[in-house]
Amino acid sequence: MSDFSYLPDFVFEETLEYKTLISEFESGVEQRRRKWAAPLHKWRLRFSSRSKADMEMMRNFFSAKYGSFMAFTWTNPNDAVEYTVRFAEDSFKYTMKAYEVYDFEFDFIEVKQCLEMSAPLL
Repeated sequence: MSDFSYLPDFVFEETLEYKTLISEFESGVEQRRRKWAAPLHKWRLRFSSRSKADMEMMRNFFSAKYGSFMAFTWTNPNDAVEYTVRFAEDSFKYTMKAYEVYDFEFDFIEVKQCLEMSAPLL
């Protein structure tokens, strides 16, 4: 089960990002190199008209992860895949719309795991 299990409002935003190095030579020719084999996923989750208890629970989770410092798992409701993610920012902003009614949003960034070497290099 994922560490983060709160359901956002729908629609939420999802972005795929590739890292491409582009070298332009004096002749105008470009050379392109792909740095990542797979795209990096990013999400923007929105929570509207939530209770004060919901906002405080989310703020406490954010604080427990020290903002963007610690990674955690989250299951994307769009594809039902569990991702290792972190908060994109070190700040958590919320808006009080009415008495004990809050709006807040934040971004997640996928955390790529390091591959461990199976055998030492000689």
